[in-house]
Amino acid sequence: MGDQKNLILAIVISVAIIIVFQIFFPQQTIIVPDENIDISESPTTITSIDQVQTSAIEKIKTREEIISDEKRIKISSQSLEGSINLKGAIIDDLILKKYKVSLDENSNNIQLLSPSGTKNPYYLEMGWKELTNNVNNIELPNNETIWSSSSNILSPSNPITLSWKNNQQITFNTHISIDEDYLFVIEQEIINNSNKNINLFPYRFIKRVNKPETIGFFILHEGLISMTNEELLEKDYDDMIDDCASQNKIKGEYCDKKSKGGWLGFTDKYWLTALIPEPNEDININYRYSKNNDFDDFRAGYASNLITINSNSSIKYSGKLFAGAKVVSILKDYETNQNITRFTDVVDWGWFSFLTKPIFYAINWFYSKVGNFGLAIIGFTILMRLVLFPLAQASFKSMAKMKKLQPEMQRLKEAYGDDRQKMQQELMALYKKEGANPVAGCLPILLQIPIFFALYKTLFVTIEMYHAPFYGWIHDLSAPDPAGILILFGLIDWNVPSYLSIINIGVLPIIMGLSMYLQQKLNPAPTDPMQARIFTFLPIVFTFILAGFAAGLVLYWSVNNILSILQQWIIQRKIIKS
Repeated sequence: MGDQKNLILAIVISVAIIIVFQIFFPQQTIIVPDENIDISESPTTITSIDQVQTSAIEKIKTREEIISDEKRIKISSQSLEGSINLKGAIIDDLILKKYKVSLDENSNNIQLLSPSGTKNPYYLEMGWKELTNNVNNIELPNNETIWSSSSNILSPSNPITLSWKNNQQITFNTHISIDEDYLFVIEQEIINNSNKNINLFPYRFIKRVNKPETIGFFILHEGLISMTNEELLEKDYDDMIDDCASQNKIKGEYCDKKSKGGWLGFTDKYWLTALIPEPNEDININYRYSKNNDFDDFRAGYASNLITINSNSSIKYSGKLFAGAKVVSILKDYETNQNITRFTDVVDWGWFSFLTKPIFYAINWFYSKVGNFGLAIIGFTILMRLVLFPLAQASFKSMAKMKKLQPEMQRLKEAYGDDRQKMQQELMALYKKEGANPVAGCLPILLQIPIFFALYKTLFVTIEMYHAPFYGWIHDLSAPDPAGILILFGLIDWNVPSYLSIINIGVLPIIMGLSMYLQQKLNPAPTDPMQARIFTFLPIVFTFILAGFAAGLVLYWSVNNILSILQQWIIQRKIIKS
């Protein structure tokens, strides 16, 4: 009896954990995101970036209105489209061609970067600055500078050069190239044809105006992310507000730091914008927040050390920008071929990366063989059943023996009903004689829990299954089953109100619930009537709970149950008939 209570306790804990996940289960969101900067001298000659709050409030415009009013260079690749603003040489307009906001055919593509003047500006700015005590008074390009371009389009086969020359015979060039995915190579060049040496330092920063809409789910990081000195830093926007405000006399330790190489930027659930200096370059990193006319201003950037450009000489300063989807294979390729430290860690693998990473790579290996993520999940489920086969085999044998002993256990209960101690002694003797272990049934359940949640995490944070179809009515394995009971499993078109979503159970959750019910019937029934009622009720509870989970996760659970039923049924036939 006590062992059955332990089994119930294990199941109740599992249900409780899943309920917690369900309560906080978020809707998918996407984000879209200015202005004059001032480079100030630190107590030494360390260079840094900071913000002057001088922006005027402007009328919010659409991207199309702003783009049409400005002179721009078009960006075009197989993965990106957008433009570069020649006023300020700012990369502020990027659309992800391979990803849409929803499955609707008329849905817009994901807008990653947005220009100043839109609802949520989000862009890259770069340039040169002097130290505040520099006496040369160099005329430098700024946000109002109009640059010329070597071409009207930037593409993988057509890099461009943006140029501007001041009245002191100093030419500033910005050479930009892109690949077919999401990597920009940016080279800032100075040609000093003046009659004096000049001292400048380059800077680059990503600016995000207004706090973006985030999922706010504790298993997913959204906000500031960096890899500096081989340490991963993850801070949300509220952290930056508290720690890195420009007006704070004492800022968080991470807000200003030195690093050799690395990368830094802002991450969303599926998208990333990151600056990538040269691997061996010493840089001064700054993270800043400021309040500017009721607009929140978040910045992540870095500046190089002071560079001397002698008269009649030139220098070049190189770095990269990643702006796109966090596709692991692409990130891994950049990590290896571009020497970017731990770049795949922009994906939030979590504390249990030792589980989430292998699960991800296993599913993607199956996908490379079968070409469908639903089939890949089924393949992964079969793999897990094979890995856990010995333990499950022993457990199911013990449970089959327990089921075979049910009549004898009922007899002992009736014979010693008033003497619980004696009944327990007789039960233990019976278990020992027949080689049955009532606790063995808990072990497969306990092992399935970390696998289940690691798979949940993997499905939630990786983009590979974003809008990935299975078959039939499942068009997105990363979203709940859409064929709910309230729309007659897809036969009627009705936008179910949110307050009714809990009962709008889809086909896959129903299959999962039925499989759980059938599996329960193969287990030995609890002798206590109350326990029996609890066990009967559990499949219904799990059906409602898992209805809101990703279809891929419910598919895994359903197939796992079906395979367990098959294995358990074969074992029981052998043991009960023996």
